[in-house]
Amino acid sequence: MGSLSSAKTLGGVGGILVFFPFLSLVGWILILLATKEISDSVQDKTIFDDALLAGITAVIGAVVFAFVFALTVFTGSAAGRFAAGPFALSGVFLGVLGAFWVFTIVSAIFLKRSYEKISQRLNVSAFATAGLLYLIGAALTIVLVGFLILLIALIFQVVAYFSIQDRPPLPSWGQPAPQAFAPSLGTQQPATPQQLSVESKFCPKCGAKLPSVAVFCTSCGAKQS
Repeated sequence: MGSLSSAKTLGGVGGILVFFPFLSLVGWILILLATKEISDSVQDKTIFDDALLAGITAVIGAVVFAFVFALTVFTGSAAGRFAAGPFALSGVFLGVLGAFWVFTIVSAIFLKRSYEKISQRLNVSAFATAGLLYLIGAALTIVLVGFLILLIALIFQVVAYFSIQDRPPLPSWGQPAPQAFAPSLGTQQPATPQQLSVESKFCPKCGAKLPSVAVFCTSCGAKQS
């Protein structure tokens, strides 16, 4: 079974390493391991599945972009740059950039789903905020403001992981609601309106509503029959 204290350490350290370009990949691997620990702790496999899909789509997008970009640069120089080459290269580059943008958005969608589930299970709202900012930032990477939003999302991600408690809230352990034990414990069920009306009466003198066991009227003091 997973450990939330391990998830806190792995995710927090991984979130910090993401800020360093040469250690970013290591940071994301640690974050993925942290989601695995959380997934096992709260017994929700979909948390890790969504995080894993987010990582896979992000890697695919990065590999496609790097491969096609390198291929375009090297083959473009051999095909000649001064004819129709520059325009063709620009079209290919924009197409690859668009594909990378789509992969980034898909990855952010899966990450947002994973973080929303973690936020609900662990009662840490920073996860939901980070997931939402990731999606907004990914959608806006086509303009410069998207990268600023992604930076803020990275900060919220670190805060979220370091906010994890050693144990999840009690409902996450699958404890039944108190009313589920009522029949076995013999607890009294709330009285229905019909039962309440049977157990009450009205004063024949002033008409005040009284309990059925009342001897004197609480309003006028008349003795009840």
